[in-house]
Amino acid sequence: MINFIELLAEIPNFSQRGELAIEPLAPLSMVAKQPGKYYTSQSAPTAPMLYGMLENALGWHLSDKERVALFKELAKRHKLTGKPEASGSGYQSLLQWHVRFGVVVTPPLLAYDDLWSQHLRGKGFVGGSRNHDILAMQLVSASNDKSRKITFTDSAKASNDPDTLTKFCDGEEIHLNVLRPYFPQYYISPTRRGYVEAQGSYLVEVATSPALAEALQIAVATPAAPLYLGSNDGWVEAFWLPLL
Repeated sequence: MINFIELLAEIPNFSQRGELAIEPLAPLSMVAKQPGKYYTSQSAPTAPMLYGMLENALGWHLSDKERVALFKELAKRHKLTGKPEASGSGYQSLLQWHVRFGVVVTPPLLAYDDLWSQHLRGKGFVGGSRNHDILAMQLVSASNDKSRKITFTDSAKASNDPDTLTKFCDGEEIHLNVLRPYFPQYYISPTRRGYVEAQGSYLVEVATSPALAEALQIAVATPAAPLYLGSNDGWVEAFWLPLL
């Protein structure tokens, strides 16, 4: 992994120019904002998506706590003001003060919608998950019999006794916590999502320091982690092209 402390400790400068050629290997779904019932894809990657791709290449996989500490240190060292910018999902890139993106050339695109398996958590897991522990089968099967009128709820009045798993009555309200240990943490919900299929490569102008330009050229040629844009199944390859 390339040492990010040394690179980010340098005073930001943008004397070195380059161009990223990004070749999509799969359809891309580049969602920039928190979606509602429909995930709208951008036609081109946003700056946070590009930063995320480059950080994956560099191997900079840090927790939010580590990022906050580094941002504070960098802001103090370089006398930077203002809060770091965040993407719609809350991602804040460590590269944002040291790398700038210019013009993005977008290739011809084929756009379409598809169903995507969204992973959710919450009180809908009982009907949303295909799988559960065999120990819960008796209660789940009984709840599927509408004549027995067994319901699951998060109401404080519902039965929260673990024994309810096997000792339940028709018409009973059972707290979701009784079933929660026997279901996956997440369940799948089919969701409409937009995709674009690029008929060529994206070209992105980049300005950064000579040291970071060299590090990025090495990183995209031999990435520390798979490169993607948007959703993590939107795999891409990237190439650094120096500009005079």
